[in-house]
Amino acid sequence: MKKLMDLVTVTGELVKNGIEEFEHEGVEKIGGILVLRTADDSEHEINFSSPKYKKDENKNFTSEESYFYKKYLDAMNNLKDLEHCKEGEKPDIISITDGSFSVNDFKGNDGNVVSTNKVYAKFINKVELKDYDSSVLEAKFEVEGVIESISDEMTKNGLTGNLIVVMDAIRQNQKDFKDSNSYEVDSFIPIRMTVDKSMADAFRSAGYYEGGFAKFVGTVINTVSYEEVTEKAAFGTDIVKKVKKTVKKNLIKSGTAVSTVFEHELTQDIIDTLKSKRKAKLAEIKAGKSSSQTAEGFQKNTSTPAPQITYNPFAQ
Repeated sequence: MKKLMDLVTVTGELVKNGIEEFEHEGVEKIGGILVLRTADDSEHEINFSSPKYKKDENKNFTSEESYFYKKYLDAMNNLKDLEHCKEGEKPDIISITDGSFSVNDFKGNDGNVVSTNKVYAKFINKVELKDYDSSVLEAKFEVEGVIESISDEMTKNGLTGNLIVVMDAIRQNQKDFKDSNSYEVDSFIPIRMTVDKSMADAFRSAGYYEGGFAKFVGTVINTVSYEEVTEKAAFGTDIVKKVKKTVKKNLIKSGTAVSTVFEHELTQDIIDTLKSKRKAKLAEIKAGKSSSQTAEGFQKNTSTPAPQITYNPFAQ
């Protein structure tokens, strides 16, 4: 089958270069994160991972260093991030053009499964100094898949008017790298997205429904701000506190017409199998028998975890 879209692109200033060499289960690797800041002050973690050595046709490691190991080693040693800029210097601008969402599941402190999305990429593109002024610092996504749920966004203050859409993108494996139509389905990647209240009526009128297939395009937002909250005092001066506010969402800007899964080389048996596989994985994690593996395998990440999204896309 053809490749289904799961694309994240980010261009931003390099805030943190967190790539490092490490060993996992006896395998020498290199990986970590680059944190990129876009024009809206969002900070995006992009994950990378590669073994140090190539594998032969029997999938045994050789003594030849892999292509991406060399590239990431160069990035680790030479990319200039904001943390290490001297006074008057500017950090490098990095463009990621092949990012994709993956799902990270783990057992939370309350015993329930917590699901978050991470962004993985392979290529690191350093923007040339002459192109700085013409570079648009932004983060976008373009994903297609099965709509799992559509609901009204609810906060502790009540309904916001926004809509929450959970889409199950489909992770695929390519059988033949020379054949662009040799992809096979592997698993669901639930992605939580938001429709702003200003577009909620237009979204509803487009006829999207749970179980339908669509492609959504939008922006990735991850901002932190501080608001002053004043608590009225019974006597003396009022109590003023600074409250940290984190906004993390995938904001849908547009979408294609809804279609059925059968128009995309999928069958009901395939969908049911993917659902069952996802349910079984979550059950194993909740029972403490398994931990989630991302699309790129083990990834060492010493960064601050992203805000948790606690939802089960297959809850009845």
